[in-house]
Amino acid sequence: METTDAIQGWRSIRKYKSDSIPEASLKKVLEAGRRAPSWENVQPWHFIVVEDPGVKGKLSQLAMGQPHVVAAPAVIAVCGDLSAWDKPKNKAALMELMEAGVIQVTEDIIDGFMLKSPVFCVAEHGPSVILSRTFEQLGIAYGFMAVEAVNQGLGMCMIGAFGNKVTGEAKELYEEIRKTLGLPESMYLLTLLTLGVPDEAPRPRPRKAFDAVVSRGKFGQTL
Repeated sequence: METTDAIQGWRSIRKYKSDSIPEASLKKVLEAGRRAPSWENVQPWHFIVVEDPGVKGKLSQLAMGQPHVVAAPAVIAVCGDLSAWDKPKNKAALMELMEAGVIQVTEDIIDGFMLKSPVFCVAEHGPSVILSRTFEQLGIAYGFMAVEAVNQGLGMCMIGAFGNKVTGEAKELYEEIRKTLGLPESMYLLTLLTLGVPDEAPRPRPRKAFDAVVSRGKFGQTL
């Protein structure tokens, strides 16, 4: 499938057939997330495929009872590792880019400038900026996964409405699920992706007109 066709074919799918997800297709969806662009190569993500009915049931409870969470053949728990922004880990990621020839810098520039600059180093900021950057990076990753899901003939729904450390809801249940998933303290469950073979064909959601969201040169100037 052409990339443009996959993007145009995106719909949030909440009804799934009982068919199992082909293992090769599942891996291609996850690989799309792994290959997504990442700020300074930090890649602060981890994807956990949840197929156990009991765990999916708890995730559904965490998501205020959304039925497609438990009904989907698989739920991908998208987790953000806030410790990935720590300077030693950030340096390791930058060194990988340097050694691969992707960025033309030296280790001295990484140490003396990039890891001290508030523009380049997320760790120079407080928890709110670190969390927002993590959300940003995860969003890029599961955006890639969503397009690949369509390409694989699968349906997906992105769910951010559930109790976690960000919303502050269902704290006990979130903690129980965090332990079940084996998440370290630095890793937050931030998004759920329900995945399966679609059993519905919803109409496309309305979108703002092209000229309402695109300008050339300055705001409001038509492309």
